[in-house]
Amino acid sequence: MSFPLAADITKQVAKDYGILIEEEGIALRGLFIIDPEGELKYQVVNHNDVGRSVEETLRVLQALQSGGLCPMNWKPGDRNL
Repeated sequence: MSFPLAADITKQVAKDYGILIEEEGIALRGLFIIDPEGELKYQVVNHNDVGRSVEETLRVLQALQSGGLCPMNWKPGDRNL
């Protein structure tokens, strides 16, 4: 693989990000996009019964990288506001 993988065996990361259900010892499905300066740009947390959309994640990442204000339903190639 060309990218690192991490494990959260102690569940400390899940706790720090507020997605740990401590009574059950499990984490909700959390996605966090953090820029190189450490600023949280996007977060979404789903219950474990709900899957995440890779397409939406890529769209959001591309919107963040577009350099402008993106309206609802913006897609790569669309104009920024």
